[in-house]
Amino acid sequence: MRTPRNHRYSLADESLHRLDAHTMRGASIPRSLRVHELATKGAIALAIVLAIGVAQPQLAAASTRPASPKQVGYRVATSTNPSATANALSGVSCHGPNFCAAVGFYVIAAVDKTLVEMFNGLRWTTSESVNPSLTSNYLVGVSCPLRTFCMAVGARGAGAKQLTLIEKWNGRVWTTSPGVSPSSQNTLEAVSCPTTRFCAAVGEQVQRGVDRTLIETWNGARWRTSTSTNIGRGENQLFGVSCTSSKFCATVGERVASGHSATLTEAWNGRKWTTRSSKSPGSIDLLSGVSCATSTFCEAVGKRVSGAGTTTLIERWNGSRWTTVRSSNPNAHSTLWAVSCPRVRTCRAVGDVQAGTLNRTLVEGWNGVRWSTSVSANPGMRDGFNGVSCSSASACKPVGYEVVDTSTFDSLIEWGA
Repeated sequence: MRTPRNHRYSLADESLHRLDAHTMRGASIPRSLRVHELATKGAIALAIVLAIGVAQPQLAAASTRPASPKQVGYRVATSTNPSATANALSGVSCHGPNFCAAVGFYVIAAVDKTLVEMFNGLRWTTSESVNPSLTSNYLVGVSCPLRTFCMAVGARGAGAKQLTLIEKWNGRVWTTSPGVSPSSQNTLEAVSCPTTRFCAAVGEQVQRGVDRTLIETWNGARWRTSTSTNIGRGENQLFGVSCTSSKFCATVGERVASGHSATLTEAWNGRKWTTRSSKSPGSIDLLSGVSCATSTFCEAVGKRVSGAGTTTLIERWNGSRWTTVRSSNPNAHSTLWAVSCPRVRTCRAVGDVQAGTLNRTLVEGWNGVRWSTSVSANPGMRDGFNGVSCSSASACKPVGYEVVDTSTFDSLIEWGA
């Protein structure tokens, strides 16, 4: 199974992020570090272990968030890092401005462990989560419709025995929520829960040596597999999902045919999933994240490769079809991995941009008229965003990773408008 793009590690030609597409092509790199490429999420952890060695635990103290919430752009919030060398966040979900859960992984003694950081309105602190595998556990996506209910998804195990991992928050503790693993290799990349009684989680499963789409739905009591569509006989993967209710969801990803990647979109109408036509303007295209403010307004983000350049790709759903939207590209190597739209006229998309040989954070904002680049912080030697959640236009929290030095990866959380 190839590294899920969720890891948001991007195409192998995109530097550190991708540090592992080259170095550890068979390892599992969690989208968290987004070192991903079209790769799979879990790999990063192993990639880092191979690159920088094993670390001793080190718990960083959390502090209160910065003072004025009216600053222009984004500021760094103090996050926690259980590992002295390898920590990263892949996804985040906020219920209002004073409650958020961010998920990812960290590495201790060569073992990938789930990482959950939670925000209480003042500070981020580590929340104890579950690690059922002795070798590899990571979380990629999370959705919190209430302060007392969250679902987080990812994978456990590695190689030919990689199974889905789902954890549930009840307001006090995280516990495993038994999902479905229809094959011996399965990964969940994203989850969306409009209510406590309905969730949709998406990813991929290996069937006869080929990645095919995987969708699971939650009915308030248990998870079960939903029938999803696959175009052609090549690889089909789903990386993002957004549901406005139990009657409407949109999911996005990529499909591969004749060696080229094209965008893949599906929609849920309360009964079944069907394929929707989407745009593929480049020679290689993929959609990695989606957010729907209503059933007639969704924004999906990703990347397109044309010639030697990699540029951002944004597509919009109007209730009947997907169309390409003009986006901002700081340079010829820009990628968007996630998007959050709290309302039709407000969206924020995050990813990374290559500046010379370094990756830097990228934030783009939609104001109802156009997309434009926002100012974000870059505290490390290299930095990248993998996820974002906005409870309003002025309360957004992007998450990802920063490379502190040649042997340290820390989680990165920013806040702003």
